[in-house]
Amino acid sequence: MKAVIMAGGGGTRLRPLTCDRPKPMVPIMNKPIMEHIISLLKKHGFREIGVTLQYMPEAIKDYFGDGSSRGVKLNYFIEETPLGTAGSVKNAASFLKETFLVISGDALTDIDLTSAVKFHKEKGSLATLVLTSVHNPLEYGVVITKEGGDISRFLEKPSWGEVFSDRVNTGIYILEPEALNLFPEGVKFDFSKDLFPLLLERKDSLFGFISEGYWCDIVNLEQYQEASFAILEGKVDLDMEEKYQGNGVWLGEGADISSRATIKGPVVIGEGCRVEAGARVQDLSVLGKDTVIEKEASLKRSICWSGAYVGKGSELRGTIICRGVRIEEGAGVYEGSVIGDKSIIGKGSRVKPETKVWPYKHIEEGSVLNESVIWGRKSWKNLFGSSGIKGTPNRDISPELMVQVGNAFASLLKEGRPLIVASDDWKASLMLKQALISGITGAGREVIHAGELLAPMARFAFKEGKASGGIYLHRSLEDHEEIQVKFFDEKGLNLSKEMERKIEQACQREEFSRVLGREVGEVKENSRAASKYREMLCREADRELTGEKGNLLVLAFMEPLVYKQVIPLFKELKVKTLLFEPFEKEDELLSPPEIRRKIKGLSKMIREKGASLGALMDRTGENLILVDEKERIIEGDYFTALISYLLFREKEEVVAVPVSTSGVVDKIAERFEGTVIRTKTSPSFIMEELDQKGLDFQYVLQFDAAAALISILQFLNREEKSLSQIIDEIPEFHLTQKRIECPWSAKGKVMRKLIEECREEKVELVDGIKIHSPQGWVLILPDPEEPYYQVYGEGYNEEVSQSLTNFYIDKIREIQKKKE
Repeated sequence: MKAVIMAGGGGTRLRPLTCDRPKPMVPIMNKPIMEHIISLLKKHGFREIGVTLQYMPEAIKDYFGDGSSRGVKLNYFIEETPLGTAGSVKNAASFLKETFLVISGDALTDIDLTSAVKFHKEKGSLATLVLTSVHNPLEYGVVITKEGGDISRFLEKPSWGEVFSDRVNTGIYILEPEALNLFPEGVKFDFSKDLFPLLLERKDSLFGFISEGYWCDIVNLEQYQEASFAILEGKVDLDMEEKYQGNGVWLGEGADISSRATIKGPVVIGEGCRVEAGARVQDLSVLGKDTVIEKEASLKRSICWSGAYVGKGSELRGTIICRGVRIEEGAGVYEGSVIGDKSIIGKGSRVKPETKVWPYKHIEEGSVLNESVIWGRKSWKNLFGSSGIKGTPNRDISPELMVQVGNAFASLLKEGRPLIVASDDWKASLMLKQALISGITGAGREVIHAGELLAPMARFAFKEGKASGGIYLHRSLEDHEEIQVKFFDEKGLNLSKEMERKIEQACQREEFSRVLGREVGEVKENSRAASKYREMLCREADRELTGEKGNLLVLAFMEPLVYKQVIPLFKELKVKTLLFEPFEKEDELLSPPEIRRKIKGLSKMIREKGASLGALMDRTGENLILVDEKERIIEGDYFTALISYLLFREKEEVVAVPVSTSGVVDKIAERFEGTVIRTKTSPSFIMEELDQKGLDFQYVLQFDAAAALISILQFLNREEKSLSQIIDEIPEFHLTQKRIECPWSAKGKVMRKLIEECREEKVELVDGIKIHSPQGWVLILPDPEEPYYQVYGEGYNEEVSQSLTNFYIDKIREIQKKKE
């Protein structure tokens, strides 16, 4: 039986390890990754092997030759243009006339390939995917199988709400040659994105073999270290060149170790290495061939490639030192750092954590390196949360980070149109906004600075200004010490998850655009963004329904910027307003719980003044909370129910709501013969659905507090009713929301087990797992930003709602504790 090794990867996320070599040639335990794959194939009886190549093909061909020295026969197939994973294998179709195996040349594994092939043949499968369980499935293709192994669904690189299992595609496939006939030669085609969905659609035999062995897809530096440490800890069945000496020490031929050196396993010391007196090599360290460790030098959890030199008294901690690197006397290189081929770290220098040095660089004596040489500072994981980037200014979100993110965003957008940047009036927002502008102009793009605005004003400015995109910074709603940075597209909508991922990848790869001084972009000021927004709302409002004949409105807890931007609008429309405890200073701001404790006083004022309603606008101007004279707070699902009622009363036929929304919206829709569409819970997905369906009025009600409040006032005045009377018309509902801690490493397992246990139930997989029962429903949703699960439960009364929610809280807890 033949095998194909896919070895065309460039490994951009492994830079600087891959600056001078293709990814399959990155050494692990002093051998290229692909050499371990060839050994695995040979062990399981594969002697004829095809190798698909694209990036630096000669490096692989020169090293392995025809494979005879390794007891196999290698046949090379070079892609002139990228063909995708399946397309590259199709390129080798002349070599494949019978059942064959496909495996990646840049993953580390000891999976039992013999058992996988046996499973494939027993099932009579056209294609079999080898699956394994991982702690964090976000970077992989998640696969769901039935009891017999039939594949029922898979998702490529899902969000947490789509992680329905922790079982992922390893990139190891057993295929019949007929599978390659489903697409033409020379066409870009992927296994996971194209071929397997096609087989599923055609209802061809497609199976998943669940493996028990070790597997690690080495896509980034963290996984490279993880795989190396796993070998040292005995988690991988791997052939080593070095001989085992006991006590966790592997020693290569000709290695010279001083009797006064300290060697503490697990460690690998390669062929021809020299370790001098007083040196310490310990705790998961690897020395490549001919590496020299001088007197009193110390290594822990560090990997040195061949020909490295570590000078007297130097200290290496959790770092990767590439081929021929010199670490001079007394230098320190720390956690997460990487030093590229042939670079020199000068005497007494310090390379701080997460810093990367590209190949052939010379860091001068006594330097303190906080930033990666040439390309910037560091790479980030999960930079974006559910709504932009969030963190503490100058700690999580630094000006340096904002320069790079602004540059990456600008580089990815269409040229020819400017970017618009705006913020609230918080000092930290203003500071970081300047950094973002620097990054954008540094990429050669024009910036229009729209000043200090509310978010809906900024969105309006982006759309009205025909910008290619925009950025808005504001103080966090949940934590006054944090900032939120939101990115918008040309329509003023939240950036798509795909675009967010591209920005993250650009930062991880440190691929930034730097233009010459004469090409730096200009910054222009737009001082009329707020007034243009107010003019637009005034044109669209019905002044007879908002003016002096209208009901009285009480505006509560207005922050200075909200007051500055909204009060002129209400004065222009002659809305009768009273203020309840406005904030005059930054240090007077209240937290959401503190505001809720003051609602009683707000309701009292509504009653005493005969007002129709009270309203709270958050500091972004996006979210609206209403209060009536009965102390009822209309927010969350209550607010969604209210605007759904209003939309259907105004003859709208469709509303779009998150899958977590109460079923009360369906009851309202039924009453008015309307339709409800369920979306994912992220604001980005909701906005996208509203935009695609042309639901502009709902968009305004949901994401523009001032415009929504004007529309609600007009509706109440036309109906001659108070808010309280409208709320009384909305059916009662009982929805409970709780959250439970769940480590990131267990999230995928929890989803898989829940799906497996609910095969007989009515289940929705729009976002998370929504399980229906005669008593109601429960939604189990992984939090995308924190190690938690959000659990929503709705029942026909409060007791049932609580019971449903608690049942699944306990089940999640039980799944976490249970060992597989």
